[in-house]
Amino acid sequence: MGEFLRVLRKMVHEQPNIRTRLLRLLILSSLLSAMVFAGLSFYGMTFVRKDIADMGTQLSESGAEYTKQYINKTSKDTLAELAKAEAGYIDREMSLMQHDVQILSEALTWIQLHPENFLPGNVFDLYNGKVPPTAPCILYSPDVRKRGIETVQKEVELSANIKGTLVPMEKSYGNDSYSATYFGSKHGFLICSSVFPGDEYSPLSDDPAFDYDPRVRPWYVNAVNANKVVFSLPYLTILNEEHSDVEVISCSVPYYDAEGIAGVASLDMATKKLRQYIHDTAIGEKGINFVMTNEGKIVFSPMQEGVLAETDQPQDLRQSEVAELAQAARQMAKGERGMLPVEVYGEKYMLAFAPIPTMGWSLGLLVSQEDISSSLQESQNYFMGQMDNFKENLQREYLFLLQAALLALLIMIVIMFFMSERLSDRFVQPIKQMADGVREIASGNLDKKLEIKTGDEIEHLAVCFNAMTDELKAYIENLSQVTAEKEKAAAELSVAKNIQLGALPQDFLTSRQEFQIYASMDAAKGVGGDFYDFYLTDENHLVITIADVSGKGIPAALYMMRAKTTLKNLVLMAKDPDDFAAVVMLANQELCRENEEMMFVTVFIAQLDLVTGELIYVNGGHNPPLVQENGRFRYLRHKKKHMMLGVNEEGMYESHSLVLQPGEMIFLYTDGVTEAMNEAGGMYSEERLQETLNVQGEKNVREILAAVRQDVGVYAGEAEQSDDITMLGLKFYGYKKNSREDSRKL
Repeated sequence: MGEFLRVLRKMVHEQPNIRTRLLRLLILSSLLSAMVFAGLSFYGMTFVRKDIADMGTQLSESGAEYTKQYINKTSKDTLAELAKAEAGYIDREMSLMQHDVQILSEALTWIQLHPENFLPGNVFDLYNGKVPPTAPCILYSPDVRKRGIETVQKEVELSANIKGTLVPMEKSYGNDSYSATYFGSKHGFLICSSVFPGDEYSPLSDDPAFDYDPRVRPWYVNAVNANKVVFSLPYLTILNEEHSDVEVISCSVPYYDAEGIAGVASLDMATKKLRQYIHDTAIGEKGINFVMTNEGKIVFSPMQEGVLAETDQPQDLRQSEVAELAQAARQMAKGERGMLPVEVYGEKYMLAFAPIPTMGWSLGLLVSQEDISSSLQESQNYFMGQMDNFKENLQREYLFLLQAALLALLIMIVIMFFMSERLSDRFVQPIKQMADGVREIASGNLDKKLEIKTGDEIEHLAVCFNAMTDELKAYIENLSQVTAEKEKAAAELSVAKNIQLGALPQDFLTSRQEFQIYASMDAAKGVGGDFYDFYLTDENHLVITIADVSGKGIPAALYMMRAKTTLKNLVLMAKDPDDFAAVVMLANQELCRENEEMMFVTVFIAQLDLVTGELIYVNGGHNPPLVQENGRFRYLRHKKKHMMLGVNEEGMYESHSLVLQPGEMIFLYTDGVTEAMNEAGGMYSEERLQETLNVQGEKNVREILAAVRQDVGVYAGEAEQSDDITMLGLKFYGYKKNSREDSRKL
């Protein structure tokens, strides 16, 4: 305390020099800080607690609402994915069934077309003796039995060679459900894997069940009429008195002999497992899953009555009185995916639907909006509870930190009082010495050297002053020379930029009516490595090119000019103008030669036939362009991506083609567009580029490119442009009879 009072007395009685002022400043700053901090602490104790509580309440409410909206959206996305997954499961089951019946058809066709390769076979005759369980057997139509089975004996013996396939194929569907494989001949007999599974059957000669003509059965007739794989609607197949009727779906396809269709192979599968799957995957207590044909008729549904019930004469859901349900049914019949709110059985539902492509049917998932809302409310309540806990913890932590900060401030004030005098002496003395030396240097004596040995920043500052005097002398001498060199370099860079821009075509061929083209390039530096090019090789062919050279500045610009000239010369000299793969391969070989700097260039080059709209193109490691089809832009991607030019002299390239319809457009760009960064370091992205293009409507090419460039600029904000931004758009309008004559007149 005595030392503290001594310091205060010196501050009051001594003259206000730098040392005294520094002492006053330190002590007053400490006291002022303590007072301000005490006031803020009081404010925090009385008001901030209330503010935190209010902010916590607002945050919990807004966060709960956001969580509710997010979960709602996620639930809808999940429903759509569930519909897709469940429809995919059913489709896989049906596609396996289709695959098996096609194998059976192909095997029968091979047997019928190559009878010389097979010995006579046999199957159990239902009309003569007992038939073991699951043994292949034969049924005859009434007319065959009437004229004698010997009339078809040779065909039966030949076809019996398939019996080794029938039973294993049937057993591949498991023993827990009914299935059957069989085929019917155009001559009136049927061979099947079994009649009654698990039974040994002794038929009666007068049993009408065995007067069976497959040629009049729907599964046979439908397959012959369609001449392809067909699926039946579910129907009941009769077994015997000990076995109840079984509902099955048949998958049938013709097989052939030398004269054409020889018969129909078919596979039956019980629907029990499928129905159980559809029932078990319903969501919520009120959830309803159903399957609908492409004609709008309900095939599978748990409902016994109403609009979704299975009936002998089901109504067409596309004609439903409920507008939302009719709209969804029409989309389902077209094989579309989607989700719509509907009202069924007096309940509000969300209907998610997805196609079953193999059968041409569609699966619908109805989820009660009441179930969805209850889940959302539970999530909201949980979030609100968590936010309340957070507010309580935040207030406790605040009080603890406030107390710790007050204690630390008091300790620092005491320490500052006792160290301020020593710090002042140590700080002020070297400053006085430096001030004297600087005064002499300022008078013009640049040879003056400051000799200060304090071992801290002041000594470093003195060394810097000494170095500054030496550098100042050299700077004065070299200033004029450096200024002249900079002015010369700036002039040369401006000339280089003008030369580069002059090498890019600026005449956008506005006189041609078959197409509309426009391009732009914004270099990141004075000159850049991007370039675009377009030219007519004849009256009916337009070549377009866009490329991006590695690196920036003058080296990239020089390599750009070499690449541009090489590509254009090879295109114009090509023996086969359509062989763009050869042109790019030769250009790559040329650019690899004498490439000591290991530079490379990505290229997209294409040729448009102005009569047919065919676009032949090669992508040499460049960004995928976007093509407008039916008013929407999509990326033109391929599984195999070619290497950029100038890297591997032995690189191979492949050309592709597509046909632009009148009014469609292709958009080329460099990665300076999609990789443009904002202040936060986020990239513009391919997705945003596609969205921007898709909202441009019927604008012309120049307006579309301007809109994209503006959107990139808005996204980047104040961030510095990091790469060249180059774009080229080409819209095809189609060949017009007088377009060539008009262009010549112009």
